[in-house]
Amino acid sequence: MKNFVQPGEIRDYTPDADVASGAVVIIGTLVGVAASAIAAGQLGAVAIEGVFDLPKVAGTAITDGAKLTWSVADGAFTVGAGDTGDTLGGAVAIAAAASADTVVRAKLQPGTGSTVA
Repeated sequence: MKNFVQPGEIRDYTPDADVASGAVVIIGTLVGVAASAIAAGQLGAVAIEGVFDLPKVAGTAITDGAKLTWSVADGAFTVGAGDTGDTLGGAVAIAAAASADTVVRAKLQPGTGSTVA
């Protein structure tokens, strides 16, 4: 195939600010996870498919199968409609997380996110 570029589980990304390895990266409505540390202005790899243990808003219980919302204000996942600028639906919980938990096991769902207006 002359037009094949790459499989698609990992994509290139150049951030405006430093990104830590394993950090959630929001690119438009796409939710990803930095495959390694990426320096500001440098090209790096972001996983946009897979299952990851990712930060969760404290005090929020999440049920298995819940559509997750990335809260910009909290820098973590929660559930619900979210606030302006949050990303809704780019990931889904694949295990329940109690309100005291600090992480949620999430499956990234490329192409399903939207930004809360």
